[in-house]
Amino acid sequence: MEKKYLSVRGTSDFDSSQSLAFHNLTKKSRETLSLFGYDEIILPILEEAGLFAKGVGQTSDIVSKQMFKIQDKDTVLRPEGTAQVIRYYIQHSLFKQSDFHKFFYIGPMFRGERPQKGRFRQFHHIGVEAIGSDSVFLDAEVISLAMKILDTVGISQKELIINSLGCGKDKEKFSKRLFKDLSQKKNELCSNCQSRLARDPLRVLDCKKKTCKNIVSTLDLDNSCLCKECLYSFEKLLSLLNNLGVEYTYQPQLVRGLDYYTNTVFEIITSGLGAQDAIGAGGRYNNLVKFLGGPQTPAIGFALGVERILLLLNEQKQVNGLDVFIAVAEKDLYKDAFSLLNQLRGAGIISDCDYLNKSLKAQMRVAQKKASKFVIILGSQELLQQKVALKCMEDGSQEDVNLKDLPVKISKLLGKELKQC
Repeated sequence: MEKKYLSVRGTSDFDSSQSLAFHNLTKKSRETLSLFGYDEIILPILEEAGLFAKGVGQTSDIVSKQMFKIQDKDTVLRPEGTAQVIRYYIQHSLFKQSDFHKFFYIGPMFRGERPQKGRFRQFHHIGVEAIGSDSVFLDAEVISLAMKILDTVGISQKELIINSLGCGKDKEKFSKRLFKDLSQKKNELCSNCQSRLARDPLRVLDCKKKTCKNIVSTLDLDNSCLCKECLYSFEKLLSLLNNLGVEYTYQPQLVRGLDYYTNTVFEIITSGLGAQDAIGAGGRYNNLVKFLGGPQTPAIGFALGVERILLLLNEQKQVNGLDVFIAVAEKDLYKDAFSLLNQLRGAGIISDCDYLNKSLKAQMRVAQKKASKFVIILGSQELLQQKVALKCMEDGSQEDVNLKDLPVKISKLLGKELKQC
């Protein structure tokens, strides 16, 4: 039996309705990002493996377990966008061109995870990176931007959780405290966390296993490890979010699973996706630019998971409707239909016709299936008079229209500006 080829596990095909939902989501996101003054960049899918090993962290799950490496090459499919944007920033010496940059990107990422609802091996991120400022007002902008995008695309069921890891010294102090507290319960941790405890205690807080989460929930965590300056900045950020009307939950257990985070970290979660409840996350990474070879430069960003948002929206039945479908009453009129079709397209009217020689009744069903707003019916008697029948699919009304007036008539009915063809 001939082999039947299927999509690679952990990837998904987008049909036309899903592609439309994807397009609508990214279109609305781009409009909001433009409103906030962010510029789009498009970066390659392939990067050097060492970039993420150094930037994200050698012991992180992303680097140690999930990267797709190209055989015999020190090249991987990018697993996340922040380290890549900073590579771009340093490589092109953007810090010499301007002291502040606001970027966004939309594109696929790749991780070798166990596929499940909301978790894929190829997925898309809408990412934001603001580089060059340590202002707490920028933190508030970035967080409110993430929430604004989700509001704009229709995600109402969501919760913002937030924490501050403080500066490098604060993180080190917090790490030592965690090691001391968790060492007493080491044997109750999962095998991965027992290993993490010695290398990076903060990663235990990010474990998704129930036993470890229960242990973490019993820890008496607070912001006492923050220095005076970092505590003041965090309290000011919370005050700004209050002023903006952005609701949040302070969660001292939140650390995020990447090495580069400092100070502000946040996640946006939902109850609609089961265990994979995060639809977006981000935070500050004030030392990453220097760590990867650039000058000391503060930065903050976030990423939203497109597939998870689409799952929440459940936009599986959207149809990319036509403005006009052209139906022919007689098969020998296809030449006239094809000529008219291209005339309408030249005028900016979304049009199509039947290419299977179906009956007129069947063509009308096709028009309905394609969610066409109007149908032009070509008949030989009408064409002799340079006229066609124009039917409105919403109310069923029909009228004869002169061929020469057709593009203008349809454009007015659609509320579109007629293009000069």
